[in-house]
Amino acid sequence: MSDRVARRRSVPVAWLLVAAATLLAGCQGNAKQPNILIVVLDTVRRDAAGWPTAATPPELTGAVLTPNVAALARRGVAWSNAWSAAPWTVPSHASLFTGLLPSGHGCNGLRPRLKADLPTLAGRLGDAGYETAAFYSNPWLADRSSWLLRGFQLRQEASIGGLTRMMVGESAHDQGGAASVASFRKWLLGREPGRPFLAFVNILEAHLPYAPLPADLAVAAPGREAGGGVPIGWGHEYNAGLRDDASVDWPLVRACYAGDVVAADRLFGLILSALRDAGLDGETVVVVTSDHGENLGDHRLFEHQFSVHETLLAVPLAIAGPGIGPGGAVRDEPVMLTDLFATVLELAGLPADTAPPGSRSLFAAAAADDRPLVGEYEGPSTGLVSMLEGINPQLDAARLRPARRTVRAGDLRLSWASDGSFALHDLAADPAQVRDLAPARPADVKRLRLLLEALAGAAPGTVPAGKLDEATRRQLESLGYVH
Repeated sequence: MSDRVARRRSVPVAWLLVAAATLLAGCQGNAKQPNILIVVLDTVRRDAAGWPTAATPPELTGAVLTPNVAALARRGVAWSNAWSAAPWTVPSHASLFTGLLPSGHGCNGLRPRLKADLPTLAGRLGDAGYETAAFYSNPWLADRSSWLLRGFQLRQEASIGGLTRMMVGESAHDQGGAASVASFRKWLLGREPGRPFLAFVNILEAHLPYAPLPADLAVAAPGREAGGGVPIGWGHEYNAGLRDDASVDWPLVRACYAGDVVAADRLFGLILSALRDAGLDGETVVVVTSDHGENLGDHRLFEHQFSVHETLLAVPLAIAGPGIGPGGAVRDEPVMLTDLFATVLELAGLPADTAPPGSRSLFAAAAADDRPLVGEYEGPSTGLVSMLEGINPQLDAARLRPARRTVRAGDLRLSWASDGSFALHDLAADPAQVRDLAPARPADVKRLRLLLEALAGAAPGTVPAGKLDEATRRQLESLGYVH
């Protein structure tokens, strides 16, 4: 298999010569298909995984929360500008496994069932001779919920201790991650060698409720006590407007989340240890990412509904393994998790150009700085909003109900809501997305609206903005987005 060379901006010529020689040597060498392991650290924000911004709260930057992710990145390649296509589990995983935007696969909270006629990554690799297995505890990934893991020959669910509990107790420390890692290790050591595998592991520890073990909290926030942690019900009360920001100990809330991020990374380290113990680390490409981030009081929201802000769509992404290099490279071009579909096909020796349009190999030539990134949210379920209104009958839920779409090109980001509103942000000058530039820059709003409609289609109930200019259309065609 050919070595994939990660490119930085302003890479020295000597590096390029070495990389070219390595690439040629790889082409002449063994073309054995590698094992591929995809690990999703559920609910881990990009800034909490080592890529902070000026808007990152200190609780997520004051300690190294994810040393195992960092170690993997040092062995391979990291992407500092990766986006999820959706802000929560179901549509995000559906996009990862199909290479399609949510508007393309249609699997979301309103229709949480992956269509039977959509090719999946596991199905493609299984047809090519790969053994496929998935390990998880998030109930949204189960066949009974979504059929998102269709194509994996083995789908093993671990029980969870804390996710469904409204109050935090000892069992809330357990989100099923340890059992998923143990199942992965047992499968890895017991499988027949000689056949490549695609394995998927979802680690749920950073999801609500936040109830970090004392040792994990000590890493994230030395000297802090978690107290009762942060129960799921607390988050509902905040979103229902029953808790005022001034009365919330946000440093404690964020410290508890950070402690659970430490737990997720610790379990990721055990996954890597399982590979080493099985003697397979040198034959396995490891992908680590997250399905979405988390609002921690950002934008007056908590958890990961009602929003398509950077706090939810910006995710960590690193890949390491045989043929991936040079080690420690950080690429900053904009990429999406939908790109993993084409990337994994290429890693497995399958034609990447058979992936859906818009999914492009991460090891292709670096994308343009203004490659558009798209995120979509179909809106909350009726039951969720009704539950919040039941908690607080005085709640004005108008800001929580809309469906949302967003597009980012360069530093500019346009967000649309189904109440008819648009918001424009310059992320270079305003990484926290607090200053809406839409009223002052109507030309940019129209340009990015056209771009969003070209990528995701006109939003239901809206009047299309018009036609793309020819230069923009050619750019999108070159990226495989439109035809």
